[in-house]
Amino acid sequence: MKALNGLLGLILLSSCAGRAIQAPREGASADNGAMQRSTLLVRRLAWLEGGLQTDYESDRRVAGEALGKWEGKVPGPDDVDGRLDYLSTLSASGRHAEAASGLQGLLGTRPDEKRAVFLLAANALRAKRHELAKFLLGRLEKDAGFPWKSLVYNNLGMLALQEGNRQGALGYLEKAAKAEPRNAAPLVNLGALYLQSRAFGDAEALFSEAVQLDSGFEDAALGLGASLEGVGKFEDAHRVYSEHMAGNPEALSVAFNDSILLGNRLQRREDAAQQMLRYIQRGGKESARAHEIIQSWR
Repeated sequence: MKALNGLLGLILLSSCAGRAIQAPREGASADNGAMQRSTLLVRRLAWLEGGLQTDYESDRRVAGEALGKWEGKVPGPDDVDGRLDYLSTLSASGRHAEAASGLQGLLGTRPDEKRAVFLLAANALRAKRHELAKFLLGRLEKDAGFPWKSLVYNNLGMLALQEGNRQGALGYLEKAAKAEPRNAAPLVNLGALYLQSRAFGDAEALFSEAVQLDSGFEDAALGLGASLEGVGKFEDAHRVYSEHMAGNPEALSVAFNDSILLGNRLQRREDAAQQMLRYIQRGGKESARAHEIIQSWR
């Protein structure tokens, strides 16, 4: 099984898929159905460079491509929702300085627009400006009326983790997992910490809920499969990977893990080799290692 070498932090998508998003409207309540369905927005806002086994570059590319829809028609200051959507896409594409400038400009004319404060904090985390991120997130944490509490706690947890404060990170991520709006990112992040501690049962429960909330979230499927593998439920792990790939054929990290599981644990080496070859043909990042694994099965 491929090593779990990082955490999803500030999204997401956190691991973005190629779907369009809308920023939540002002005053969106915690139980707002549209907000809960905006899984790509949650991934973008709840995610930091480097995932469990996926990587940031493909997500940055997707966000960069999404900027194309704004070409020649960037939302003006009166279209607040469109402006926030554009600036969050700008940030996710790696253009942090431009995103910060735009968000600061928006706050200059609308100082009470708390969504812009959150996006500025998220952008600061991506840009490694931790003190600014901590200050802004701290303000939002104390604001009883801010509706995106799960995302605030998630990002505070990731900030604590970056600073080496594992206990603090656990505390924030546990709050994020219970807070509204319900979303997959903090569940995946908390599950990853449990996996690192080999608490496979607790991790499985979190990743299972994350998959239910966002079936297209590759890191959720990876974490659930890894948790099941950790307790020897290899057929169940293969089922999770297969179901995810059926709906997400470009989920290369899942294909890689499933191939190793098939070849090493389930002794289905011909199937494993064929799937691993498809992984290589699609340009998987571990292609060199994949070649070596295929040779070991012969």
